[in-house]
Amino acid sequence: MLTTKAAGLAAVPVALGLALTAGCDAGGGTGAVQKKATAPASAPASPTEAANGVERLAPAEILKRAREATAGAPSVRLKGGFKEGGDEVALDFRFAGKKRAAGTMRLGDQNIELTRIGSTVYFKGDDRFLKSIGGRSAVTLMSGKYVKTTSKDPDFAELASFSDLSDLLREMVASAGGGWAKGAAGNVGGVPAVALTGPDGEQVHVATRGRPYLLRLDAGPRNRLDFVEYGGRVDLRPPPPGEVIDAAELG
Repeated sequence: MLTTKAAGLAAVPVALGLALTAGCDAGGGTGAVQKKATAPASAPASPTEAANGVERLAPAEILKRAREATAGAPSVRLKGGFKEGGDEVALDFRFAGKKRAAGTMRLGDQNIELTRIGSTVYFKGDDRFLKSIGGRSAVTLMSGKYVKTTSKDPDFAELASFSDLSDLLREMVASAGGGWAKGAAGNVGGVPAVALTGPDGEQVHVATRGRPYLLRLDAGPRNRLDFVEYGGRVDLRPPPPGEVIDAAELG
C-alpha cells in the first residue's frame, strides 16, 4: 500500500503555522501547475479603498476576520517556504475559491505537482518522491503520470490538504497560538496593513483597506509566506486522460 506520510508530509500543514515561531531557513516557491494568472502580482487593495477598521480590534478578532476574508477570496496565490525537520519546504499555490487549486511543493529534494477541481485531486511526484512512498515499483508504475484521487481518500489526505485553503489557513493561523500584540501601522507591497507580533517576533500582516486579507506570515526573510495576486485569473484543467492513473486501481 502506498503511503504519503513519507518525507514528513503529514507534519507539513501544521508546520506552516508552527514554523512562524522557528525563525528557520526556507526556499522559494517553484510555480503552480495547470494555471494561467493574467493579473500582476498586485496587492489586494489600493490605498484609495475604504479603511476596514480591523486595526482597532483585538488581535484574536483581527486574525479571525483575516482568515475568513482570505478563505472567501475569489482567488489568491500563496508562495514562500520554511524549514521542517531538517528539510526545506517550498510552496507555490493558486487557489480559485474553496475547492479549486493548483500548485507545486518541494519537500527537501522531492517535488510534487497538485491540482484540485471540486473533490477530485491529481498529483504528480518526481521519481524521488515516488520512491519514498512506494519504492522502485511506484517509480515504474507512476513515473511521469498523474495520480487521480479524491479529497476524502485517507491514503492521500495529507497531500489533498494542501489544496484546501480553509484547512491551510486554520493550521497556519490557529496553530500559531496566542500571545499576539498589535504593532505599528505599515504596508506590505504598498498595501496599508496592521502587523500582529507574536512572543518570538513572528508577524502576521493584515490589510487595513478593502477586505482584511492576509498579506504575509513572516518570521524572517527566509521563513515567510506571502499572499499575493488576490483576484487574479486562475484557469484549472485536469491532466490529459492518457497521463492519469486512478488511485483506486493501485490497490
